[in-house]
Amino acid sequence: MFLRLALRNVFRNRVRSLITLAAIAFGSTSLIIAGGFIEDTFIQLRESYIHSFLGHLQIYKKGFYEKGGARPFDYMMTDHEEITREIYSVEGVRQVTPRLEFSGLLSTGETTISFIGQGVDPEGERQISSFVQLDKGENLASGDKYHVILGKGLAHGIMADVGDPVILVANTMGGSINGLDVVVKGIFFTSSKAYDDRALRVPIKTAQRLLRTDEIQSLVVLLDDTAKTDLVKERLERIFEERGHDLEIIPWYEMADFYNKTVDLYKRQFFVLKLIIGIIVVLSIFNTMNMSVLERIGEVGTIMAIGTRRSGVVRLFLLEGIILGFFGGILGLVGGYVLASIISYIGIPMPPPPGATIYWTAAIRIVPGVFAFSFALALVTALFSSVYPAYKACRLEIAEALRHNV
Repeated sequence: MFLRLALRNVFRNRVRSLITLAAIAFGSTSLIIAGGFIEDTFIQLRESYIHSFLGHLQIYKKGFYEKGGARPFDYMMTDHEEITREIYSVEGVRQVTPRLEFSGLLSTGETTISFIGQGVDPEGERQISSFVQLDKGENLASGDKYHVILGKGLAHGIMADVGDPVILVANTMGGSINGLDVVVKGIFFTSSKAYDDRALRVPIKTAQRLLRTDEIQSLVVLLDDTAKTDLVKERLERIFEERGHDLEIIPWYEMADFYNKTVDLYKRQFFVLKLIIGIIVVLSIFNTMNMSVLERIGEVGTIMAIGTRRSGVVRLFLLEGIILGFFGGILGLVGGYVLASIISYIGIPMPPPPGATIYWTAAIRIVPGVFAFSFALALVTALFSSVYPAYKACRLEIAEALRHNV
């Protein structure tokens, strides 16, 4: 009975109820669009870092990540082929490739600049670094011996172009100085301008020749799903412990400092947005319910006079608020889904984020958690904003309420 009566009361003043429903639906839709946009930003930024230079996991000799920056050659890996086979035995691993990182000087004869170099396996790196884009020239291939690709900023700093001969100078593992003449095969850029300003890549055999070693420094692991990162990491740690390997595994999120700070910033902004929308919804429903109480004083007195308890009056007004929240939330979910689909189909052209050089197209992700939260927020705020009007209605004196109609 109360539910049927509440439904009739809600739509008695249709204009005011429709305005309230529109406010609730707008709030829910706004949360869905904002949440889906932020989620898409997180995913695209995350994948650009993973598929540019991080991979999902990087495996080093234990202690490298903490102290290897000062003494990188103290943490070299010799049995990497056996370790690679063990990594491939874990479900979810798509690609494993070795790297040898070093630093030195890059010279054209007239200009010299410092660089951070990576010796890579061209075929294995092609899958892991799928977000690396060539600005000019070609990427490294398996048959290359004395070729190099330069980051766009590094190439600009040294005024080098595709086909130019350059000289790599670096310290060998023994401490002496060695140099190699190589040819610029390509110029690349990634999602990180800071990386492009310092980085170059050479075939790993060329890097080993320059450093006079047969060892490598790390193994980079690419998974078939980013969500499996922690699961694969745990399995590999168990395998390495059982086999007695003195290795450490660093997941991508421990290396992506900019990504972590961006996520923290956006989450706080989204919290503020949720708070603002919640306040708007509360005020909208509060206004509707409060006006309803003022208009129905005589009616409230009548239903209490014929035996309805004060708790029944409270229940009636709370039901009316919940009904407004329910239908407003449903309208918001439908509107959010339709609008998100349309925007995603068109795409949102976005400028490069701070410190990056790549333009990207944003979409609105359909995130079940955001949909559930927006609907729950509509219901909770509707219930919350109905409490005071319900309390106000039940506290009316029957006699005074009945005289209101006279």
